[in-house]
Amino acid sequence: MKLGVHVQAAVACGITSKGPWRSSKTPGIQQALSNDYLKAEGLVSLRDGWIKLHHSR
Repeated sequence: MKLGVHVQAAVACGITSKGPWRSSKTPGIQQALSNDYLKAEGLVSLRDGWIKLHHSR
């Protein structure tokens, strides 16, 4: 909820029986863990690395 997710979405993410891979596609998690947030946390984008690797010529 600190990342701007509504209470209902946070509860739905918390009580799901889905595994982490399937849960990652839920709207609450998508909102909380956006690409901008993950980049700010220092994670490297696989997409950006692939583009850099294949188009560096």
